Amino acid sequence: METAEARIARAREALAGVQRRVGTTRDRWEAPTLPLTPLLDQVLPQGLRRGQVIAVAGSTSLMLALAAAASEAGSWTAAVGMPALGVVAAARRGLDLARLALVPHPGAQAAATAGACVDGMDVVLLGPRLALSEADRRRLASRARERGTVILAEGAWTGAHTTLTAVGSRWHGLGAGDGRLRGRELTVRIEERRGGTARLVTLPIEGAALGVAAAGVRAPARRGASAPAASLRALGGAA
Repeated sequence: METAEARIARAREALAGVQRRVGTTRDRWEAPTLPLTPLLDQVLPQGLRRGQVIAVAGSTSLMLALAAAASEAGSWTAAVGMPALGVVAAARRGLDLARLALVPHPGAQAAATAGACVDGMDVVLLGPRLALSEADRRRLASRARERGTVILAEGAWTGAHTTLTAVGSRWHGLGAGDGRLRGRELTVRIEERRGGTARLVTLPIEGAALGVAAAGVRAPARRGASAPAASLRALGGAA
């Protein structure tokens, strides 16, 4: 049986292989922000800034929407400890499956796995039930600052630069007993680490209005050449 250490080594080698194939480097980056879907500018007015931790509570859809424009524009994304995340949902949100790594069950090696992803990816999504201590979280946040990686953490995260909490949603499209659901609006409470009054923003989270192909998505600052076509791969983790 493959040991946890061997699985971590295999995950690190897979990430290193990606970097070798596309010529990326984590030593520097050309811009302080990653692309963000225009309708989310009201949620993150400063953009999706590299090196930051953004905590998202109550909406996996919002997490995916935050990562979508960067992924579509060429950034590499990893989802760690999110076994319920399916490829259909990821693709529907605009994530490029050729640049998406899934580690659904990292088990006791969650900190090492997340660290490897922070070292090699542009955006890392972390599930809510990972075996991470507060010290682990501080180390991951420090590595993200050093590497220019964005961490999108599901649930509470002490010291997060921004905390987004879904406080309500509303579907629309149905008429008086007929029709079909056409979209959903999500109300989000936005709290910044630097303080100030929390804000409430309502935005479309389902339907075409949030499509990442909409005009106005900012071009990414990519490091290296465009990635070749590849199939989605789920990296192994401890059960």
